[in-house]
Amino acid sequence: MLKAALDLVLEVGFRGVSIEGIAARTGVGKTTLYRRWPNKAAVVMEAFLSLLEPISLFPEHERATERLRLQMQTTGKAFRGRVGALVRALWAEAQFDAELARAFRDSWTLPRRRLVHAVLEEAIRQGGVRVDIDLEAAIDAFYAPLYYRLQMGTGVISEAYIDTVFEQAMEGQKGSKARRPSSRGAASL
Repeated sequence: MLKAALDLVLEVGFRGVSIEGIAARTGVGKTTLYRRWPNKAAVVMEAFLSLLEPISLFPEHERATERLRLQMQTTGKAFRGRVGALVRALWAEAQFDAELARAFRDSWTLPRRRLVHAVLEEAIRQGGVRVDIDLEAAIDAFYAPLYYRLQMGTGVISEAYIDTVFEQAMEGQKGSKARRPSSRGAASL
């Protein structure tokens, strides 16, 4: 049932998927699906999460920063294939479907951010990044370029691209705390 839901999303888009369509594809009754899932968004998100769970994991490494880089590479590799097509399709439809948007955010985005948050805290303890970083902004610095490139199609999410994003984001996390211009200096600009 989960595979059928993902196949349908790729074939007809999220809007074209229905409980009836999933039931027809799998040969089960609609009531069987409704006993397990309240709606099509729940079916699709469970299928999506089962497919993507492996890319959420952080590979073992003694340095937390290297674990982060390796996980970014795993994400990029997944984004170059079927997973990327699914993320693009679901993310696009989430702009018009509040139920899907909530499921995507609560089931995929926020749990992954918590995983990255924990790895960055470990990197701080290890001295790999400075102690005064804004963890939420740092997560965005590492991962937003991958999602932007995936959604906008501005280029390939290659290993070299990911390493460049990682290195540039790391420079911002390792450097000294940037000074903010005083209000007096900003007014004179």
